[in-house]
Amino acid sequence: MISETPFVVVDLETTGLEPKLDRIVEIAAVKVKNGVIIEEWDTLVNPGIFIPQITTDISGITSDMVKDSPRFDEVADEYLKFIGTDSVFVAHNVDFDWRFMNTHLQRHDREEMNNPNLCTFKLAKRVHPNLPAYGLGALTETFSIDLVQAHRALHDARATAELFLKFLRSLQGGGLKYVKDFPTIQNLPTEKKEQAEGQGSLF
Repeated sequence: MISETPFVVVDLETTGLEPKLDRIVEIAAVKVKNGVIIEEWDTLVNPGIFIPQITTDISGITSDMVKDSPRFDEVADEYLKFIGTDSVFVAHNVDFDWRFMNTHLQRHDREEMNNPNLCTFKLAKRVHPNLPAYGLGALTETFSIDLVQAHRALHDARATAELFLKFLRSLQGGGLKYVKDFPTIQNLPTEKKEQAEGQGSLF
């Protein structure tokens, strides 16, 4: 059931848009359970390459800022422990963060994440189909959510978590109880779908 399921809202800052070529420079994860934020985890990441000026212009993150930060390989296990295997991975434009993270995990000899995942961009369109824009900045303004510093991972993840909670409350008010019934849910294992439908499960 949704009330028993952890949702982990993730945001990444990267050197570019191509997972196989570009690198992660910041990771943030905000854990939500039973309708409240319960825990946060974040870190800068030394990408091992020079951070392009266009990335710095967007995020404010410079090569000098990350030179003493851990490499991805040094934080991957801590990240995976925080995420856990029983959570739902949530992000705004989730396919981007999902592909980037799994590409990095695979590159560093870790198993790819196999969690169910949800996109708050797609979810917003389903729950509020008549809004003029669905970017994170536009949505936080529409729903009066503080976005203290856009394009820094923890601030974006916190704002996305608050958005997710608003959408979740709306859906639960309409009777949603199970993760398997979430609009736009992706990567839900078949056996969990069958178990949930037959005898009840976490999902």
